[in-house]
Amino acid sequence: MGGRRLAAGPRLGVAAGAERLRLGGLLLAARNVPARAEESFIRALALVEGARPLEEARVLLDLGRLLCRTGRRRAAAERLGAARAIFERLGARPLLGRCAHELEACGLESPATVRLGLTPQELSTATLVAGGLTNRQIARELLISVKTVEYHIGKIYLKIGIGSRVALAAKLAAYGQAG
Repeated sequence: MGGRRLAAGPRLGVAAGAERLRLGGLLLAARNVPARAEESFIRALALVEGARPLEEARVLLDLGRLLCRTGRRRAAAERLGAARAIFERLGARPLLGRCAHELEACGLESPATVRLGLTPQELSTATLVAGGLTNRQIARELLISVKTVEYHIGKIYLKIGIGSRVALAAKLAAYGQAG
């Protein structure tokens, strides 16, 4: 992006401007420019807060991820919790799974983690399995190898006493954790 500023121009609609700022924030975060990424996310949030819930929750999720990765776990958990509440209200199940994963990365344990006896990493994997992702997709999402995903799935099956992805999805749905 060089020296160009990531702004929502007057010709862009609110949603398009916010999306441009959010995507710019993701790009800046990937380029390891967290302060500018955070600024971009906050500007995007200001455009959609209260008016466009899905866009608001997506910005909150990305901002929470950034805050968590820059060591501000309490602030991250607040943003991620707000995103989770919106995604729950909208019924955006795949995005709920991402929120759960990010909240776990912040050090917060899900009730299902305790009740099912899964580690946070296993619960993240199980949630993505229940969401219909392939092992390769899960590996990409969690930044681990496919072999590690396979290992986690084997441990999950043993701990929960199941033998299929369908049974796993049903078990997580019973705990409100299905992706």
